[in-house]
Parts: sequence; structure tokens; C-alpha cells
Amino acid sequence: MKNYNLKPLALAVGLALAAPGYAATLDFSGSNIYMKFLDGDQRTTSDSSGDTASGADQGQWTEFELRIKATISRQVEAGVRLQSRSPAAYWTNFGFANNEGFTDTNARPQQSKYIKLRGAYVQLTPGYSWLDQALIGSSDWGTFDPFTVGKVRYIDRDNYNGFYFKGPVYGGGSWEAARISLPNYLQANYGQGPSCCSTDATQFNEGVYITQYKHDLGPVRLAASYQQFSDDTLRPDNANAFDGRGTDVFAKNKVYMLKAEGSPLNGIDVRGAFYRSSYTAPLFDQPWIGNPKSSISDNAFLVGLDIGSLPVSGLTFNLQYFNIGEGYFSNMAARRESDVLISEGSEAAWYNWGQSLWLGGAAKDYQQVPTTPKNVPGQPGANGLVDNDFMDFDEAPAESVVGWKGFTIVTGYEVPGLGVPLSFEYTSLDYNYNRSNYSPTGPTSNFFPLNADRATDIMVFRASKVWPVLGGLETGFKWKRVADEDTNTLVAATTLGTRDTTDNGYSFSVGNQLFSHLYGSVSFGKYKRDVKLGANTFENKKDILSLRFAYNLAGFELGMLGQWIDGRGNPTQTVGGQLDIEQYRMKAFAKVIF
Repeated sequence: MKNYNLKPLALAVGLALAAPGYAATLDFSGSNIYMKFLDGDQRTTSDSSGDTASGADQGQWTEFELRIKATISRQVEAGVRLQSRSPAAYWTNFGFANNEGFTDTNARPQQSKYIKLRGAYVQLTPGYSWLDQALIGSSDWGTFDPFTVGKVRYIDRDNYNGFYFKGPVYGGGSWEAARISLPNYLQANYGQGPSCCSTDATQFNEGVYITQYKHDLGPVRLAASYQQFSDDTLRPDNANAFDGRGTDVFAKNKVYMLKAEGSPLNGIDVRGAFYRSSYTAPLFDQPWIGNPKSSISDNAFLVGLDIGSLPVSGLTFNLQYFNIGEGYFSNMAARRESDVLISEGSEAAWYNWGQSLWLGGAAKDYQQVPTTPKNVPGQPGANGLVDNDFMDFDEAPAESVVGWKGFTIVTGYEVPGLGVPLSFEYTSLDYNYNRSNYSPTGPTSNFFPLNADRATDIMVFRASKVWPVLGGLETGFKWKRVADEDTNTLVAATTLGTRDTTDNGYSFSVGNQLFSHLYGSVSFGKYKRDVKLGANTFENKKDILSLRFAYNLAGFELGMLGQWIDGRGNPTQTVGGQLDIEQYRMKAFAKVIF
């Protein structure tokens, strides 16, 4: 009689032979605990966020981030990030203040120490001849261009979700394609449909589609992409849900890109980029366009030249020409985390001048991003639609370059034998929105002044040297001048005149490795802003003393920046409105990575 029972040993051998021979692994590296400490003499706190930009200069907070990466096989990887997001959970709340329940009118969810799911993804590397990689879920989308689909700012770096695919092309090129679910706030009318709070909006299934192609032709690297977003609304004449619901497009955005870069000669790099955008709103009066049920198209150009090999030893030369149309628009262009121009841009020391929390401005130079701006009268470089929310004073603010045209020249020179690097920047800015008798209902009329005739010059000089004392004493000097003139601006309710804003500032810094784990530096800067508005002149002066420390052990980082601001100015630009200006502010953080 035959025995059909499978012996245990035979079963074990069979399973072993059938197994793929790969053991799944878990990786928690990059997980961290972050603590932040703010102190300032404004004595302000916030119910929603512990960031300077959100109205706080007091408090202590803790955030925890757990990163998990699972390598399941040679072809499958998955990951997730668990992040506590408690931006107003002060240490002094003791873990339960103001968050007992949502029925309490004083409840603040931001003060509860919730753990939020972020960064969940699955990545496949199947090894097909036509497909190298597929990703489903979260990404910062940094593989694309800042003018098309820009890298997401660090606090939202994996809140955008979608599908991403990449594969090879015959001859050494590659293709990429993505479908990115568009956040509601980036959709037309903030995802509300053709009218506010419309129930016909289809915001929860909207996405941006982009394809990108890269190829090398000898020394030239080429890239091209096409991007499209269509915002739909339910058709009003198709209300029978039993027969399906039809949709109409009420807003559409298209973006084309072509880039090339290469090194025609040793020590010379050339690059250029062309972008073309169109925005159509057939069923929707888009406010930033200005005309009801209209469309707008525009271009953006960037050309760069870097020369690192010149007859004069130690001399370098960088040139960039840019021309970004006032109507250029990509709803997923970079809003932070990118710097598309080589210019320093506006003077950061006057960032948000007029707000008491920002008497010292921002402690880092501006980033320039290609996001559609919103003009802020009297604030050169200040824009309302870039991501400057939830920002502390030690971070870099962003300004929009949409509507800018001009060029930047940066020269660098190191004095032979002295070890003194020098650099000088000159930027000349004109603006594509400069128009005489500009129509108040014309394109972008809600975002730019109606009668602008503006020009800006930026000059920056830097020098540094490391002195062979105290183990290496690092010194630096910077001088910057920004002259902004608009000869056709609104100086009164109905009166046009000239506005001149001239910023002059210089700073000195000294830094030293105080001992093996601690670095410290001190800097002092003097800044002056003169504003001429029609027949009135407003003078602003301030000194900023800064003290920095950085302490590092393996896996641990501690940093601190303290500033003391003293001066006199007219931040409200009112006749006779001179005020004494004093401020102390400090930010420190501790971070452990494991």
C-alpha cells in the first residue's frame, strides 16, 4: 500500500529549496528626537505653532521621528515615517493642558502630542529592461525641476503622495513619469471648485501628471519634460447618479521644459533652460489672471556660464541671465528648499520689517523660488504665496522670482599666498510687470502693482581669512547694498509718485573651535534702510550682535543662535513715526539621531 504522507523532513527541505534565499531586514536609522527652545523679549506664545513666523518667541517643544525601512527582497522595499507633530505642545503644558477633548472650546489639537503617519512608500526595482524603479506613496519629488515639480519643503517633505516610474532608454538615456496627488490648497480655487465651497468639486482625486526625459549627447546633457494638471467639476446637467456623474474641466495648467548643459572647454560650463506654461480657466474666474473665464501663457529663460580656468590664477567668473514672465505658473513649482538664481536677492536683515517679532529680520540670506508671488506694497522681496509660514528667524526666507528679468555676475578671487578668498556680486533687475497705465482688470493685476516702473541693483562683497592662531581663527566680512526704485508707485490713496528703498549693511564675524566638540562664533552687523516715498523720507538703522554655538558628539547635535538688535527706525512709514528699536531673541535645539 502506498503512503502519500509527506514526511516532516521532506517538507522542510522542499520549503527551503522553494524560498527565495533572501531574509527581510528592518532599518531604523535616521530616527531622531528633536527639541527646540525659543526665548525672546516679545514674550509671545502661540496656540497653533511654536515658530517665529506664527507668532511665538517663547517656549520649549519636543518632536519624535521614527523611520522604518523594510528591505523585503532584492526587488521590494517599503518604508514609513512616524512623526509627532505637536508644534504648540509646550513643555509647561505637562502633557494634558488644553487638549482634554474636542468638545472643549479651548481644546487645541496642535497642543496634543499626536503621532502622525508620514512618508509611507513602497519601492520596486523589478529589473526589467524597460523599468528600473517604481515608487508608490510618499516622496519629496526632488527628482524633477524647481520650475515644474519642485522639491517639497522640509517640514512637508513626504506629505505629497503619488506614483513614480523610471526606466532606461536605448543609447544611455532615461525616462521618468509621475502622477502626484495634488494637495487641495494647490488646486484651482484651493480645491473648492468654480465657486467657494462648491459641492461639485472633485478635489480628492486631482493630480499632476509629468513625464521627463534625460539623455547625454557627447558632452551635452539634455532634459525635457511635459506636465499637466486638470481640475474638474461635476457637470450640472448630469445629476442622475444611477447613470454615473460626468465632469467638465474648469481649470488646466500645462508646463513644458527643455534644458541643456555641458562643458565645451576645460574649465568652462554652460547651461540653459526654457520653460513654457499655460493656465486656462474656461469655467472659472481665476483671481490671479484678472480676466473672467480667460487664460494666460508665459515663458521663463535661464542661461548660465561658469568659468573656472582663466589666465589670472585664482580668478573665477559666474554669469546668469534670467527672464521669468509675470504669467509663468506651475502649481507644483518649488516654494522653498530651492534656490534657482545665483544672486543673494533682497537684504534678509530687513525681512518682515514692520512686524515686532522680526525687528532683526532673518538670519540667513533669501532663497529665490519660481512660485507665483503676491505683491506686498513697501516690502521689496516680500511675497505672500511662497512658503515662509512656520519659519524661525534662523532659517532662510524665500522670495518669488516670477516677473524678474536681468543678470547676475559673480567674480571670485583668492589672493595668492595670503589665503584670502574674495567675491563680488552685481545683479541688475528689471521687471516684466513694468507697465504704464496698466489695466486694473488685466492679467495678474491682483498680484503686481498697476503702474510699476521698477528697477533694482544688488551688490555684495565678501572676504574671509583663517588666521593661524588659537588653532585657527576664522574671520569674515560682508558688505551689501540693495537699491530698489519704482518711479510710478502709489504713494497716497490716489497719487502716483516715486519710491526709493536703499539698503546698506556690513558685518564682521569671528569663529573658533573652542575645544574638540564645541564651535563658537560672534558677529556684528550694522544695517541702514532709507525709504523715500514721494516727498517723505523714512530712515531706519539697526545693529545686530549675534552669538552662535555648535556642540557635536557622535549622534548628538546641539546648536544655539542668540541675537541682540538695537536701533531706531520708522517701520510703519508714518510721518514722525520714529521709534527706538530693541529686541533680544534666541533659538536653540538639541537633536539625537539613532
